[in-house]
Amino acid sequence: MAASLQLISSMYRACIAIVDATRARLFEFERRSGPEGTQDQFTEVTDLVNPTRRLRPSELFSDSGVGTNHAGQHGYTFDDHRQDHMRRIDADFARSIAAELARLMINVNRLIICASPRMLGQLREVIGPLRRPDLHIDEVPRDLVKMTPPQIREQLTAYGCLPPPPVE
Repeated sequence: MAASLQLISSMYRACIAIVDATRARLFEFERRSGPEGTQDQFTEVTDLVNPTRRLRPSELFSDSGVGTNHAGQHGYTFDDHRQDHMRRIDADFARSIAAELARLMINVNRLIICASPRMLGQLREVIGPLRRPDLHIDEVPRDLVKMTPPQIREQLTAYGCLPPPPVE
């Protein structure tokens, strides 16, 4: 009886993270198949912002004092650790994204992460605790943050990460 019920109704759920250094848009995708047909739901759940990355360099760094990044007498530059600081900002943002994903990933079969290549690397380092044997993880090195939800859905289908919309 339980096996025949499973054939009548099934559900597929995915959590989707669309990320760049300034923003993370998190979506849920759910497909239900039952006697009434197949229904998809693609919903944006949250929009996280990295306010520090939205600042101009002049607002983030001071050019006064020792150790600023300027050319010396011989044309070389002094390292003021700006790149390290930006990497730490990105790593902190990646950790906050992973924490939010952990909250959303209840009864999820698939995690899809679309991110700019640098942020994808940052996310890879922090999603370890999210991994489990029954979870399939897709990584797409593309920046889709500025797309609309229908455009994102279409791209993820084209990449083979989501099933095509049901035919009515």
